Amino acid sequence: MKKYLLSIATVVVSIITFSQNVEIDERNATFNAGSRNAIYVSIPHVTVDFIEKKIKDEVKDWGGKYNSSKGEYTSMQAQIKEMGEKMFDGYAKIVSEKDGNVVVAFAFDLGGAFMTSSEHKTQYSAMAAKLKDFGVNAAKDFVSEEIKDQEKILKSLMKDQESLVSTKSDLEKDIEDYKKKIAEAEKKIEENKSNQEKMKEEIKTQEVKVEEVNKKLKGIK
Repeated sequence: MKKYLLSIATVVVSIITFSQNVEIDERNATFNAGSRNAIYVSIPHVTVDFIEKKIKDEVKDWGGKYNSSKGEYTSMQAQIKEMGEKMFDGYAKIVSEKDGNVVVAFAFDLGGAFMTSSEHKTQYSAMAAKLKDFGVNAAKDFVSEEIKDQEKILKSLMKDQESLVSTKSDLEKDIEDYKKKIAEAEKKIEENKSNQEKMKEEIKTQEVKVEEVNKKLKGIK
């Protein structure tokens, strides 16, 4: 158990050592309808497939009419507290993936204008914070699943190790048993040699007796 906890701690320390922050940036992104001002979220330690599922859940949570097409996820006439009471159209898509980081672009049509930090400070700040949380939670969920997978592998390896230890113990016991049997057999071999010598003497004695009886038989006339 101590070795197990130590190994898990090593995995966690490794993850912390190579940790990266979720980065938020603002720039234009090309969506299906054209170039739009967007919030870029760079998420470390994740895969595209994993983030795609997270994006779907996030966009659906905006409460509008959900749709996905050509790698783009949309929610029309959505409404969430971070954006106030006014409805909006939301867009999201993965724009790049490199070295374990996946970058997602989010754009928001507030009705005639796409949200920018300069023109919609309050809403932009609220959504940037929300999307930062989205990225952090997604990264944590992915790494948590990764830890579970590594723990399963570790448990399997530990079982294999226990099996090897048990097999070694059984083999050592077999060796001790074989040594005892060999010692017993060697003792019996020595006894057998001694008995053979005794038997040879008895045979010689008996041969003499047989010869004497034969002589006695021949002497009868």
